[in-house]
Amino acid sequence: MNALQDRVDRERIAHTEDDVLGRSAELKDRFSHIWRYPSLRRLLGQLEAHLDAAAGQRVLDLGCGRGERSVDLLRRGATVDGIDISEVYTDRAEAAARAAGFDDGQFAFVAGDAHALPYADATFDLVVGDGILHHLDLDVALGELHRVLKPGGRALFREPLLDNPLLKVFRTLTPKARTDDELPLSAGDLDRIAGSGRWRVESAYCGLLSAPVAVVTSFVLRPWPNNVLLRLADRAERALAGRHALDPWHQYVLLDLVRR
Repeated sequence: MNALQDRVDRERIAHTEDDVLGRSAELKDRFSHIWRYPSLRRLLGQLEAHLDAAAGQRVLDLGCGRGERSVDLLRRGATVDGIDISEVYTDRAEAAARAAGFDDGQFAFVAGDAHALPYADATFDLVVGDGILHHLDLDVALGELHRVLKPGGRALFREPLLDNPLLKVFRTLTPKARTDDELPLSAGDLDRIAGSGRWRVESAYCGLLSAPVAVVTSFVLRPWPNNVLLRLADRAERALAGRHALDPWHQYVLLDLVRR
């Protein structure tokens, strides 16, 4: 447990004092096409379709950051709890919700540890997060998510994947865009989630070919994000869809987990 607490403390410092979130966005903007390639847009469209059903639900925004997703969920009619390791972020999230015209009965933000969520069992209809699980001890965090979700509740997380060798090069080139302890999800992680028996897994993937090509075209074709190389990569990626052995080689997974 001391090792886990040390990890949590390092993450808290990275986000509260070093603003790794801001540095990550700034560095990744140098590779601007990785934000907008076609299969990523489709994956985010799937996420949006689920969020459209959030009206009237109680939702946990795990790793809420500065509250952009939380405010979006409030506008969709959800009641939102947000938790983040950084009190700086949760203060900004609360200010953003108030500035958007919502009151205390519609949201609550707390600074805390996702390995020990301060919520009762079976509290939430939906849990959402973006790039948060790979900062955590995955087994502990998923156990907590399972506990706080209602039976039949859904967890949705966009997470980076480990195994694409070209993307490993990209991560090596941008070390300041991440914390010391974060690690993208591996094939073993995906297998462990699917085999746990706790979840019905309905995940989607993107970026097998498109993401490495997007890194290159961000430099050589920067003014043209909708370029022929990315269209060709997307066509090839579509042709390879459904070959599950290649799933861990994508850039992102949209983990879509329904609590059994």
